[in-house]
Amino acid sequence: MNFLIIIAAGILLYTLIYKPEYIAVFFFTITIADINFEIGALHLNIRAVVGIALLLRTIVRANAEKYPSIFSTKVIYIYLFLLYTVLVSMEYDLVNGSFIKTISLSVISIYCAYHYFFKTGDYTYLKISLILSGLICLGDLMYTYATVGKFPVQRIYMQILHMPSEIDDQGDFVEVINHGYYGLICGLCFVFILNEFIYKRSEKISLVLMPLMFLGVLMSTSRSTLLGIIGITIYFISKQLRSREQSKKAVKLITIGIAIVFLSLFLFSAVKEVFNLNNEFLDSITGRLVDEPIAVFDKHMGFNYDAQALNALNWREEASTNAFDAYLNLNPVEQIFGIGFWGFVVRNLGRNNLPPHNGMLLLLIESGIVGLCLYMILIISILRESFRTHVSISPLVTGLIFIIIYCIGQNGELTTSTTFLFVVSLIAENKLNILHPELQDA
Repeated sequence: MNFLIIIAAGILLYTLIYKPEYIAVFFFTITIADINFEIGALHLNIRAVVGIALLLRTIVRANAEKYPSIFSTKVIYIYLFLLYTVLVSMEYDLVNGSFIKTISLSVISIYCAYHYFFKTGDYTYLKISLILSGLICLGDLMYTYATVGKFPVQRIYMQILHMPSEIDDQGDFVEVINHGYYGLICGLCFVFILNEFIYKRSEKISLVLMPLMFLGVLMSTSRSTLLGIIGITIYFISKQLRSREQSKKAVKLITIGIAIVFLSLFLFSAVKEVFNLNNEFLDSITGRLVDEPIAVFDKHMGFNYDAQALNALNWREEASTNAFDAYLNLNPVEQIFGIGFWGFVVRNLGRNNLPPHNGMLLLLIESGIVGLCLYMILIISILRESFRTHVSISPLVTGLIFIIIYCIGQNGELTTSTTFLFVVSLIAENKLNILHPELQDA
């Protein structure tokens, strides 16, 4: 085993020196797909080792390459937001090992994403990493369906590395990452590729990947992901319908969308048959994807509805309401500046040891009015700048808006390293278009 570690270290060092872009893709992929493990008996975190090594290599290379300094762009506001989060969290003694790892990963991801965007002048490396991450998440879902037949999701890389899974007192697997996360990554990949397909940046690979990624969304049973996909798709269709010339594209998009849905449903049916899934698992999937959304819609429209079918969606609405009430009960200083990273859960303000399942609300509670305003001003400004400097819509914009929609019913995804990869890449893209208007798409 030690011999293999030495060989792996040698390969890593060689690639880092001569082909650092390969390491960048690897690092972005394990960050987006949330893959991490320790190296042998060294107890070294693979993501930390690769991230730090890539950062050092990037700093060396950056000194020899000419492109705008990262501190001359709006990336500086992301670092200020992270510093603000650290200071508030320190005030409430919330800085622990997990927090330090999270912040460090964000800092490294931000710097490397900026550098490797300018290395190619586009989002090539991020796109490759996103596709690989989507395929990894789809593979994990399919492996879970085939071997266990129920959630939580079992990860293939953990089986390959013989990493033990956590088991609770009843002998069931403990959920480390919610199955909705796999839907998030598949959905993020889907809308990114959909954008490229619409604007003819990439067509052949899109027709292959979109059904697979939508299948991953269905298998994850993530309603938030479906909401994001529906929102993005409706926006694209409405944009295409604004003129007669573009209306043909809208019809084409609708036709392809319907085809993707039916193909994905066919693939999903095939998965059920091949893996011979048990009825209980199938019922839970049907309930999450169909029964619950219909019941919630009927409730808010004033129609008769099945109260039993509301389940998690009704609970999330109640959790968000309770969380906002908890925010209003904070003292004025805490309302303005926040209560720090994961402070909502630490204080058990939701009275269930769970976050509020509303990303914006969680950001408001943890970072206060000041932090929320800083974050929103940054996001709105870079989105507006992108719309001004692009004729078409950048896939990075599509991905970022998708994440925002997804977080309506989720938690801390607005401030994860994956989100920052998109934010920083979009800042770099805007900067490049301002410096070189001739490179703007047509």
